[in-house]
Amino acid sequence: MLINGLDQDFLPVSDRAVQYGDGLFETIKVVGETPQHWDRHVSRLKGSCERLRIPFDLELLETEVNQLLSSRSGACASPVILKIIITRGSGGRGYAPAANSVASRIVQLHNFPDGYDSNASQGIHVIQCRHPLSRNSALAGIKHLNRLDQVLASMELTAASAEGLMCDDSGHLIEGIKTNVFFVRDGRVITPALTEAGVAGVMRELLLEQFADRDIPVEVRQVCFDELRDASEIWVCNSVLGVWPVISVALEKENLNFPIGPATLQAQSILRNSF
Repeated sequence: MLINGLDQDFLPVSDRAVQYGDGLFETIKVVGETPQHWDRHVSRLKGSCERLRIPFDLELLETEVNQLLSSRSGACASPVILKIIITRGSGGRGYAPAANSVASRIVQLHNFPDGYDSNASQGIHVIQCRHPLSRNSALAGIKHLNRLDQVLASMELTAASAEGLMCDDSGHLIEGIKTNVFFVRDGRVITPALTEAGVAGVMRELLLEQFADRDIPVEVRQVCFDELRDASEIWVCNSVLGVWPVISVALEKENLNFPIGPATLQAQSILRNSF
């Protein structure tokens, strides 16, 4: 782990990430020494920093990422996860940041979890989370550090469930705890709009582009959770796990079951060819 270019594993308690969750993060699959879809992740990170008005040195960040990745000796055959955290840096007491605050950069490597390949081929069981996602159009789409909704939703998962589907407080489906959601209904591919809540994932962006290139229309709109009852297939995706088919959704009193359908397989093929 590098923090501001130094090999260390501690952050001052005065850092605004600790005090207020004031920052952003990216999680990226690394194959060999190559972060997958780096340009897309950097583009989202830059845009999100601009929205939060957090200045940071991209060139310095890239140098530190390369430094960390080049230190991997003998492990390049196995994928790893690169996590980048940008905080606003340290500041005094109070919500208002200092005018001269200097952003902090944290880059970490994590082992790739077991079971991801089998989840992609066999599909996963998911639950409908009871905890709602908070709505805030000013923060919608960005991957900020305020993840308490996801923390509480994750506590609902069971040993049999690999993911949970989250709604806002009006019952509209937004995303998974750690993924974006697509489904097919009446032959149309649909994914929830993220105008009020949710993270605009890199894989979601790539799939939307690739489906458009293939003249396959995707509806991006407000989705009522009950629409899943009429879905013919569902999948979830993110930049680390790729595409996982959803084969069942556990509701409070019933289960919805789904096959691994052709659109899901096409999405997997698109991502396989893009890595």
